[in-house]
Amino acid sequence: MTRTQTETDWGAFDGATSPTRGIETQRVAKALINCSITINVIMSMGTFNAALLPAEQTYLQQAVAMLMWGLLIYASAFVRPGLRLAFNPDSIAVVAFYVLATISVLWTNLGLAAIMKAAALAVTTFGAFCLITRADIDDIVKSTTQGLFVLVAASALCAVFVPDIGVDQSWMHNGQWQGVFESKQTLGFAGAYLMFFSCYRKLTGQGWLAFLFTFLLASACVIASESRGAGALALVACCLLFTSLWSIRCMKVYAVLPVVMCVMAGLLILYFYATGYDAIHLFDATIDFTERTYIWQYAIGHFDDAPLLGFGINGFWTNPAIYDYFEQNHGWVLDNYHNGYIAILVETGFLGYLIFTASVVLFSNKVLYLISTRAIDRAHCALIIGFVFLVCQTNFTETTFLRSTMFTSVLFVAFFLAVCRPVPSAGRELEPQ
Repeated sequence: MTRTQTETDWGAFDGATSPTRGIETQRVAKALINCSITINVIMSMGTFNAALLPAEQTYLQQAVAMLMWGLLIYASAFVRPGLRLAFNPDSIAVVAFYVLATISVLWTNLGLAAIMKAAALAVTTFGAFCLITRADIDDIVKSTTQGLFVLVAASALCAVFVPDIGVDQSWMHNGQWQGVFESKQTLGFAGAYLMFFSCYRKLTGQGWLAFLFTFLLASACVIASESRGAGALALVACCLLFTSLWSIRCMKVYAVLPVVMCVMAGLLILYFYATGYDAIHLFDATIDFTERTYIWQYAIGHFDDAPLLGFGINGFWTNPAIYDYFEQNHGWVLDNYHNGYIAILVETGFLGYLIFTASVVLFSNKVLYLISTRAIDRAHCALIIGFVFLVCQTNFTETTFLRSTMFTSVLFVAFFLAVCRPVPSAGRELEPQ
């Protein structure tokens, strides 16, 4: 008897002789993917407090996170793609940027840390592809929310019952919560992401009790860590989410915001490059964003040393001359640009920044097209727009774009890939208003 096309596809896919066995294999594989996401979030969102995990053992967090990506990639081989991506300019731009960032390690000093970061970036970028094509977006959000909830709940418990660990007693942050993390900023952003995802889950059917408990706990951690910027961004992203589901017109406006932020970042970079100032001078005010602008100006000041291809991934602060000179002039130094856009410019050069900007422009253009053709689920579209806004805005003061293991950084890539889909002439998923 001739096998049907469906049976042939199942057999070719999982090696099973019966569709029932293939379905069971997929169910187990999807469960593994969801579990790996939750563990990945717990291990990768920030460095744990030294009292919980000694500083010399923090590599274990990255090791577990990479192990979870390996598990996800392996399990995805047993799941039929739910989303097929098209080979279009939008997908080419995204892939080209991360390929450039990965191979940029070749023009660094080829230190072990740089090689490891490049390898991790290659694995997680492929993992982002497997994630978005094999897992449902709502399942991804659920598993991510669970991981963030574990971190935030554990942080609150630490701050209340073990203040020697959970509360930062240093002179700069006296009394601010840091929870299970090394820094209070990490707790603030973990809480902000949890606020955003819990809001999405409420708008897509979660009960009020679970939403209020999760949202209020996340808000408490954001407030107690005094991460006002993270909290404000989370509230704005939640408003974007709500109004996108309320009005298609709003959704279209918000889809363009990433482009606007790329332009603003470009103007900010141009300001520091042209003036040489180490702060923003506005009338009689001097704005340095708690001395972050000192780092920005210093990094941009070295742009001419490697203008086209940059210093390579992890190739700037690892240069002893660059690192030591900043420390001698300021008395402190951080291995962090505190600006994701500047990190892209310095590490991948003008070419990398150009490709990244092109990918953002193509992303916004594709989202507008998906909305117009109703070729994407409305709630998913609102989620992607809100999350991309949150990440792009965060990168004005923090560096997450090229974080090779941080889960939300990889999810950013996955959501970019989510819009790189073939589009029919007319869709049926997005209901206009």
